Amino acid sequence: MTRSTILGNGRTVTVLGWLGLLILTVVGMAALERQRLFSELQTKAEILHRLASQRADQHDAHLTSLSALATAGEAERRDLFLDVAATIMRFYPRIVAIDLVPLDRLGRYVTTRPGLSNELADIIVADARSSDGALVLRADLEAEGRYLVIKRSPNTDEARFGLALTVDAPELLATDDAFWLRPSMKRALYLPDGTVLFRTRAETAAMQFRKALGSTSQPLILEAGIAPRLADLLPAGRLLAVLAVMTGLYLLAILGLRQLTRARRAERLARLSADDARLAHASRVNALGEMASGMAHELTQPLTAILSQAQAGRRLAKLGDIEGSEAGFGRIVEQAKRAAVILDRLRDWTRPQSGRIEPVPINEAVGNVEALLRRDIEAGHVTLSTDLSATRNITLQLDRIALEQIVFNLLRNAVEAADESADRWVRVASEATGTGIVVEVSDSGPGVPEHIRERVFEPFVTGKKEGTGLGLALCQRLAERLGGDLSLAEDRAETVFRLWLPVPDVENREAAE
Repeated sequence: MTRSTILGNGRTVTVLGWLGLLILTVVGMAALERQRLFSELQTKAEILHRLASQRADQHDAHLTSLSALATAGEAERRDLFLDVAATIMRFYPRIVAIDLVPLDRLGRYVTTRPGLSNELADIIVADARSSDGALVLRADLEAEGRYLVIKRSPNTDEARFGLALTVDAPELLATDDAFWLRPSMKRALYLPDGTVLFRTRAETAAMQFRKALGSTSQPLILEAGIAPRLADLLPAGRLLAVLAVMTGLYLLAILGLRQLTRARRAERLARLSADDARLAHASRVNALGEMASGMAHELTQPLTAILSQAQAGRRLAKLGDIEGSEAGFGRIVEQAKRAAVILDRLRDWTRPQSGRIEPVPINEAVGNVEALLRRDIEAGHVTLSTDLSATRNITLQLDRIALEQIVFNLLRNAVEAADESADRWVRVASEATGTGIVVEVSDSGPGVPEHIRERVFEPFVTGKKEGTGLGLALCQRLAERLGGDLSLAEDRAETVFRLWLPVPDVENREAAE
């Protein structure tokens, strides 16, 4: 899977997570808002119930005052009664009409209406006569949404009048609270016998509140309910604010999680780097043990040469041959320097490295590895050929020991594999590209077994009987630390491992090209 694919998948997961969070936020907000609306309904309905109860009680006071006027002097009754009635209607708009009807039907009606129908007058008289002192409530037959409050006057068995207030039911429940203006709200008012006086059009709303008014004389039944709509559950302004806050929190969480992931990855890479360094050091020390005899042979040659040249120089000195002795001493110096170089290589390989970055000529690094493995190559009668002309003048800024460790492991594996074949050859070649260099190590060995080719760089995977399976895994990780890559060529008949290293700076890139 490529890096771009991984990044694309990561972005997709992030977007899907954000959308999922928004959906959960919307659902949760709707549920909470619904619960809040139902709770608010109970509170608002209680307030409306108290208000309507107080208004109903005011009707009792109005009827009492008007009844007193009705039984006052006959001459002043009509004008005074109408003045008081007009005042009441002006201050209490829900009272739309006041009627005073003689029970014997012989006197004149006193009414605030343009005209009182005989049918309505008969109803007022009949209800007043049937009253036992309590107010009589009935729906207005002439207008929907109104009801009559009828009282006998005086309120005794010798009553002479029927007194009636016509009340507008919607006005009885009128309020300035915007809560009741929602289209999803429903209110209804019923007479005690269940007759509907007033009901809003939100027929689908379930009634969550039902209670009789607190007025003893007018125990009308108030109902209220709500069928929340989308606009009620998700108010636009509040929804946008909540979504913005949740998006901000989500982004902060994502950034925090990524920062935590980066920190943990850095810690893990630091531990892996330390493990790689220890493993590489152990590998070098182990390889040094295997090369002990070869190193002894390497050191024996310059030491023998030094001894022979010193003896020859001493004889020439006795004979007085100054020029001959100087030439011998010069060769002694050369052989001593050669031994020093061998010892420097041994010291570098046995000393733990800290990943120091330095200028490293590629061909020089490969040559150092060849020198370390020369004894093994000769002992196995393996023919080593090199073609490093493409990288003759290329120098990279990297960890020299890490590079030599990779080439050493690849070359030693190739020598061991070639030792099992009849041809017994190993080839090291380099190639310069536009973005880096490639060092190839190939051999005539039997090749990597087919069943492990795809997993050859995994730890503990090996085709050797006594192999640990850590060498190639270590090489690949070291290559990645150098910014490069190590792969097994699939397009070659022989076994070929390719090490690619980048050329970051302009000068080296021009040299590589």
